[in-house]
Amino acid sequence: MKRTCLRINTNTDEISKHGVPSDLKPKNYLRMKKSFLFNCSRFITVLFIGILLFPSCGQQNGEQAVGLGEQAAAAEFITAVDVITVQPSTFHLELVSNGKLRARQKSRIAFPLSEALVQIHVHNGQRVQSGQALAQLCVEKLNRSLEQARIRFARASISMEDILLGRGFMLKDSLRVPAEMWRIASINSGYAEALAEVRNLETDIANATIRAPFAGVVAGLEARMFEQVNAGDNFCVLIDNSAFQAEFSIMENELPRITIGALVEVIPFGMDARAFAGTVSYINPMVDEYGRIMITATVAGAGQLVDGMNVRIRVKKQVPAQLVVPRAAVVYRDQLEVLFKYVNGKAEWTYVHILHQNSNYFSVVANPDRVASLQPGDTVIVSQNMNLAHGSQVKIR
Repeated sequence: MKRTCLRINTNTDEISKHGVPSDLKPKNYLRMKKSFLFNCSRFITVLFIGILLFPSCGQQNGEQAVGLGEQAAAAEFITAVDVITVQPSTFHLELVSNGKLRARQKSRIAFPLSEALVQIHVHNGQRVQSGQALAQLCVEKLNRSLEQARIRFARASISMEDILLGRGFMLKDSLRVPAEMWRIASINSGYAEALAEVRNLETDIANATIRAPFAGVVAGLEARMFEQVNAGDNFCVLIDNSAFQAEFSIMENELPRITIGALVEVIPFGMDARAFAGTVSYINPMVDEYGRIMITATVAGAGQLVDGMNVRIRVKKQVPAQLVVPRAAVVYRDQLEVLFKYVNGKAEWTYVHILHQNSNYFSVVANPDRVASLQPGDTVIVSQNMNLAHGSQVKIR
C-alpha cells in the first residue's frame, strides 16, 4: 500500500483536490491549526493541575469532619449529675411495722332508764364538750313518782321526830344524836327508806338528760326520737379524737431498738402524704407464741385521725455522727456497695459499707478491705450513676 503525503502548495487547484475549501488561504489554515493545538495543551494542563489539587482538598475536608465528630462524641459522653457534700450528721434509724389506732378515751354511752326518747341534740361526727346534753328521756312519770316519794318522806319525818323527842332530841339535832340511836330511829320510822327513795328519783330525773362525760366526737348513733328505749341499750359512742394510741407489734430481736419515749411516725394507709408524730408510751413485757411484742405509742390526732384506722408505723432512733447519703447514691458492682465521688470533672468510685438504713437514706463508711476513702467534705454523686464507670467524665447539673 502506498503512503500518501499531504503537501501544502500554493496552487489552489491542488489544495482543492485534497479536500480543503477553495476559499481558505494556506496562512489562515496554519493559524487555526496552531490555535487548536494551544487550546488542547492548555486544557490538558488545567486538568492535570485540578487532579493534583483535588486529593489535598478532600483530605482537608475529611480531617475537619473527623474533628467535629470527635468533639460531638466527647460532648455526648459527659454525664450531667446531681451531687451533695457529705458531713457528719444524725441518722434516724427506722423500724417499720403495721398497726391500728385506738382512741385514748372512748366511751359507750347507754340509756340510764327505760323511758321514751323525746329529744336528740347531736348527730354522728359532731364534736361535743364535756357535760354537754346529748339527748333527753321522758321524765313525766319520774316527776309524779318524785311527788309521791316526797309525801312519804314527810310522813316518815314526823314519825322520826316523835321517836327522837321520846329520847330528848329533835330532828334538827341530828349532829348531837348518837349514831346508833339515829340509825335505829330512822329505820323504825321509815325515814331512811323514804329519804333514799326521794334521792333515787331525783338522780333518775337528772340522768334522764344524757350528757357527755368528756369532750369528743359522737359516733355510732342509731337511736330515733320518740322510740321506747331500755336501760343499758346503746345510745352512741363518744371518742376523744385529740389523742390516739397506735398499737403495733415488733419481733423480739428488735426489742433493743425500742425504748420508752422513742419517736414514731404514724402514716394512715388512706393518707399516705401525711405523717403524725408520736412517742412510745408502753411496752408489753410479754412475747406471744409468734415471737412478737406489743408496743403502744401515743399520737396527737388533731381531729384528722379515726378510731380503728390501719396505719404504718416508723420507729425512729437517732444515731449521731454518721455520713449520710441518699439511697440512690449507692449502686452495686460485683455484689459490693459502691458510690461515686465527684473529683475534678470525673467520677471516682469508692467501695463502702452500709451501717444503717431507713426508707430514704444510708449511713455509710469507706470499705477498708478495698483501700477506699470517704471523708467529710467529699462530693458524692447522687443521680445518673447507674451507667458510670471509674473515670467517667461528668458535670454538675
